[in-house]
Amino acid sequence: MKYIGWAQLVLGLWILASPWILGFAYVNMAMWSSVLVGISIAILSLWELFGEKTED
Repeated sequence: MKYIGWAQLVLGLWILASPWILGFAYVNMAMWSSVLVGISIAILSLWELFGEKTED
């Protein structure tokens, strides 16, 4: 199910870039919320994709 991890990464990057793409970067709270959530989603999806796999 690697495609889900890649989809999550794309979603995180979209949320990260959305203040500038959609034009609401001048609203500080909305911009920082999008940036922090986007970074969080991107980091967690990268961890899921490339993190150490354990055998259960």
